[in-house]
Amino acid sequence: MKKIALIVPALMLVMAGCSKHEGSAKGSTQVVAKVNGDEITVHQLNFALSKAGKIDQAQLKPASEKVLQQMVDVELLKQKALEAKLDRDPNVLQVLEATRQQLLAQAYMQKVAAKQTPPSSEDVKKFYDTHPELFSERNVYVIQEFMVKDGNQHASEIEAGISAAKSGDELGKWLKDNNYVFTANASRKAAEQLPLDLLKKLNTLKTGDTLIVKGPDALVLLFLAKVDRQPVEVDKAKPVIQQYLVNAGQQTLIKNEVAALRKEAKVEFFGDFSTLTLDSKPAAVPATPAAAKTEAPALPAAPAAPVEAAPESGKHDKAIEKGLSGL
Repeated sequence: MKKIALIVPALMLVMAGCSKHEGSAKGSTQVVAKVNGDEITVHQLNFALSKAGKIDQAQLKPASEKVLQQMVDVELLKQKALEAKLDRDPNVLQVLEATRQQLLAQAYMQKVAAKQTPPSSEDVKKFYDTHPELFSERNVYVIQEFMVKDGNQHASEIEAGISAAKSGDELGKWLKDNNYVFTANASRKAAEQLPLDLLKKLNTLKTGDTLIVKGPDALVLLFLAKVDRQPVEVDKAKPVIQQYLVNAGQQTLIKNEVAALRKEAKVEFFGDFSTLTLDSKPAAVPATPAAAKTEAPALPAAPAAPVEAAPESGKHDKAIEKGLSGL
């Protein structure tokens, strides 16, 4: 079944894009290849190329040739699948139907998301002003991190023991002298590379302070070694804020639409689920269509993960653009 799940999406693409067109009225110039008599048209090739992302004009021809070669391979595989009557296999049919349902649902979500209007200049300015920690007061933090195994059980003892530590080395030495098992890591992270709740806590500290966070598997000690102020002007932040607000608005539109559909629908449950009642609100916003780019930006979930060092002030335009886009 796993193998079928991997193969079927490719087969669906081929069935949609590399179908047989015997006796069709299409002009011969639209046909870019024939595979055992089955045609692949320029429209199908262009569609496949559009999924490959932006391609430089100089690379368009070699990229087209490569994609066309791949389309030929997929067409050959599709033909053999049809010969083997795999299109009638119950497992394949089940996956095809599930994929069809998902595509239709995503298409409707894309239609709903398209109703989102661009944010106004006032909306952008308000977001900028209400998040100074990301923009006007943006900092880049040098953090020394210590993950103490089984440290949650001894959090009070550790907090008292490291209170006099004036450096990350002293903190690590205390842990080692007291036989704690830990791993150490140092990283340089800009404000937008941190979860907002952690960022707010870091902003209350001064250089030399340690933030203690209880993790699921370890006690995390974040020693703030250095803080560099690197603000972002509103003009630089504007494009990213606009995209963020559009994404958030689209997510809200989709969530509200699903909630309204649930309210209006007549849904019945049977068998083991006969006592189940439909919630008035969806448990979570469904996955949104990639074409609509409606996924809400997510902050990194693990502050412990090492990240690429933030460039020095004056040389960080690209880092800001990349970082803020993931807010």
